[in-house]
Amino acid sequence: MVAWAICIGAAGCYTSSYRKELAANTDLISQLGDKLSDYCRAGFLIGNRPVSSEEMGEFYYALKKAREFSAMTASRSTLKSHRDFDAMLSKYEDFLRSGDEYRLSGARNPARLDILMRQHQAVASAAAKVHADLASEGN
Repeated sequence: MVAWAICIGAAGCYTSSYRKELAANTDLISQLGDKLSDYCRAGFLIGNRPVSSEEMGEFYYALKKAREFSAMTASRSTLKSHRDFDAMLSKYEDFLRSGDEYRLSGARNPARLDILMRQHQAVASAAAKVHADLASEGN
């Protein structure tokens, strides 16, 4: 009986933290999208050195963790915030892969940079949509 009460209490805490955790994950992905956009505009140079593959790892790691959060909260997949979060992650993944390809090409290309900036804007817009969803869903 005590074990059951602990499980119910833990589930209640987890449920109440969905909004906070979703907002935090959304903010992290959005901020990393901004950072990736900065890298793209700078030609993937920090000072006089190129951004390394290891440095790109933070972008992929955050995506992996956000996807894991989405999987852990699959019971909330009927919520608009959850569906829009998954859509945002897909847009971020597209932007990340395109940005990494641009980095690896080593050539600055204004047309590709324009596409990357549009992808960045799509991530930012999707993040704003998740926050709006959370606001409209209330508790």
